[in-house]
Amino acid sequence: MEEYDHINDNSALLKELGLLTDDEQSKKRRLADYTTLQFFDYEQCFAFYAKRILNIRQAKIRGEVIVAKPVLLLSLIDSINENVFIDNEFELNEWLEERYLMLMRKYTRSSQFSNVTGIENPFWHLATDGFWTLQYRHDPPNGVSPSKRWLKDNVEFAYFDESLWILFQNKVWRTKLRDYIIEHKLTDDFWSGKMAAEGFGILAAILLAA
Repeated sequence: MEEYDHINDNSALLKELGLLTDDEQSKKRRLADYTTLQFFDYEQCFAFYAKRILNIRQAKIRGEVIVAKPVLLLSLIDSINENVFIDNEFELNEWLEERYLMLMRKYTRSSQFSNVTGIENPFWHLATDGFWTLQYRHDPPNGVSPSKRWLKDNVEFAYFDESLWILFQNKVWRTKLRDYIIEHKLTDDFWSGKMAAEGFGILAAILLAA
């Protein structure tokens, strides 16, 4: 593996200098996909993080679950697919925000709220779910959700757990996780079933108390 460790480290610089084309960068990315930890247990890693993602904390306002976190995760996976980020260092940049807003409009089409949740909220709050970390330039804010401007000025980058990042280097598995997020966190059937289950739980509690 050591002979491939330089692939992601140098690609951005080489491309900036005009020494690496998009096609060459894609070939190096595919090569990294096939050579990343040959004996890594992708199935076990997928199962672990699928459960983590299923249990991410999501705010609910007036009965509506806010889907900003799963949408941000889709946007981050898309950024890897498009070679926007080739290292495990994600900046709050224009490309990521545009993809996030596009997907938010898609998955909140029946929302009761006219304003879409800004990307700064899930970018910061996802750090409470155990697999996403913010690398601060200075001390983190004291419990208050920061503005997008503050995040850009004070967060150098964010990164995934190393095991999850390795999973994301494999196109098949990152696509599988993306599909899982859509199916379990963003479909109407899932949320209808969840709300029905919650309603049944409340009804059962009432009957037991009666």
